[in-house]
Amino acid sequence: MTNFDIYRLKKAGMSNLLIYQFLTLTADCQEKKPLVCLPAFVRQSNMKHPALFWERFRSLDLKTLRQEFLKFPSFSIQDVVYPEQLREIYNPPVLLFYQGDLSLIHQAKLGFVGSRDCSLQGVASVKKIIGELQNHFVVVSGLARGIDTASHIAALKNGGKTIAVIGTGLDVNYPRENAQLQNYIVERL
Repeated sequence: MTNFDIYRLKKAGMSNLLIYQFLTLTADCQEKKPLVCLPAFVRQSNMKHPALFWERFRSLDLKTLRQEFLKFPSFSIQDVVYPEQLREIYNPPVLLFYQGDLSLIHQAKLGFVGSRDCSLQGVASVKKIIGELQNHFVVVSGLARGIDTASHIAALKNGGKTIAVIGTGLDVNYPRENAQLQNYIVERL
């Protein structure tokens, strides 16, 4: 199954968990055309609204969908590059889009999670921790306000590398005030 096929299933409304189940339960179909196995899977699955899924699936404009899909490179849970630790979580994301240096996901990483409404002391602590680590880790955070933003900026100011995990999609800047930071991370790394 291609990454575009996975994207098409998501756009038609299939949940991440059901796509993952489809990928794992239909291994025999992978050598054939996997979407041939889709009707039987949908009938047997616990999908809440299968008729609505089929309506959406059939009505997708494949040309427009492919253009949207090709805006950013992607990798799926089927690809070798997919991080092993991420593969082991419950309901791992089946398809990820990215920008920048993909090799960073295989380096030692340190994640920062904190308040969006953080104190000056929190920001100072993040700067101190990242400075003392001397770029031995790639800093990973969510590009949200507060501690996330502070950790990305501290990593960049110290000459380090950073990964911003963005849940809204790469074409959506949220929060808006981090649009420049997001673009800087992509361009610099």
